Amino acid sequence: MNERIDLLNREYFIENVVKVVNQLSDIRKGCCFSIEGSWGIGKTFVIENIEEKLKEIQLEKTNDDRYFVFHYNCWQHDYYEEPAVAIISAMLASINEDEDLINEDADNFVKAGYGFAKEKFKEIAGLYIENKIGINLISLADDINSKKQKAEKAEWEFDKMFNFSQTIEKVRKELQEIAKERTIVLFVDELDRCIPQYAIKVLERLHHIFYGLENIVVVLAIDRGQLEHSVEEMFGMKKDDSSIDVEKYLKKFIDFSLVLDNGTMNASYWEKYDFYFNKFIVESNYDIEEINFILPKLFKGTDIRKLEKIIEKVSMVHSLICSKEMDISLLVFEIMFEVIKSWGLEELQAIALINEGHYIGIEEKVGKEKVKILKLFADGANDITAMGNSLMGRKRMVYNNLYGRVFWYFANIFYDNQIPYMDLGGSMNRINNELEIAKKYCEFCEIVK
Repeated sequence: MNERIDLLNREYFIENVVKVVNQLSDIRKGCCFSIEGSWGIGKTFVIENIEEKLKEIQLEKTNDDRYFVFHYNCWQHDYYEEPAVAIISAMLASINEDEDLINEDADNFVKAGYGFAKEKFKEIAGLYIENKIGINLISLADDINSKKQKAEKAEWEFDKMFNFSQTIEKVRKELQEIAKERTIVLFVDELDRCIPQYAIKVLERLHHIFYGLENIVVVLAIDRGQLEHSVEEMFGMKKDDSSIDVEKYLKKFIDFSLVLDNGTMNASYWEKYDFYFNKFIVESNYDIEEINFILPKLFKGTDIRKLEKIIEKVSMVHSLICSKEMDISLLVFEIMFEVIKSWGLEELQAIALINEGHYIGIEEKVGKEKVKILKLFADGANDITAMGNSLMGRKRMVYNNLYGRVFWYFANIFYDNQIPYMDLGGSMNRINNELEIAKKYCEFCEIVK
């Protein structure tokens, strides 16, 4: 799976965030703003792409190395009891991970392993900061730490020093020196995954370290609802004027917000999920066009994390039951089966009759919009030219129609009475193998959850 493909047309949103950061940099304004979206919507993908675009500017000499971009994953660093340590450590780690910031000498040590080269790498990272920015945060940390007893098993020698407010003030002073030359942009991710107490502590430390500093931009990727829940968990829900006002509390930390929606699925899934799509045969451009019409509608409103779990599952189950290339209609059936189940619709026999008006009960369970999608697909499965669209009370199924093949599977597998579709001329015999695999797929989906 290619994680860098923009499946949900996020480019416009990403470009707008870059514009915001550029504007803040132009006026050298210190700011903390949030990118808000529910869990699993793809916030990490978005901020990683924003980071890449800013780093492109950062490394262009014509732009005078405009930015210093840092990434802080709260959840990965929550083993630090004091978030201030995690924040500075993550900023240093961002430097270490950027190949453009590592010279040949450092690279040799990296190849030998961080464990053996830890002290030397700290020196090199410190020299880089000192040479490029004029400040050596490593030396600053070591100087302060030398005033206290060293912790024997601390991952970084300077971990314990951040317990003191005077250290925070020194770090603020040095960060402001850095920001005189270049805009510092710190991206904070995975705050949603931290326990409420730690999440609030991170927010407060970010405020302590960066608030009021010019030319420093902090970008928080958050689930607003989850963060509000964390505040309530810590301080209690607002009951009266003496209780904490959650919105007012969060305004202390967040100047403004940009909201990330579910996005609109595009055809790049052929490339992103090629490990699954390559297992099927596409015989016509018509099928490609129809799939590009079907899948975005089926996945409308589905967050990217849930979408990827569905694709991973269908690919895994399909691989268990089939090793040969099959007709592309089977792919649509497998995905459609999983999506409809995720809607909470268990009566799959109703799918066979969806275009006969037998869908009133379904609307109550999945909503009118989803029924409208299913009915649209079912309408496409019929041969409207065949004898008034009805033969012996049954619809005629169209083999050369992708929708027809998919609904043929649903009708044969889930409808107990006489199949409500008629296959004239035995054209459906061409996909008997696919029908058998479709039956087996449904069977295995009951075993593999």
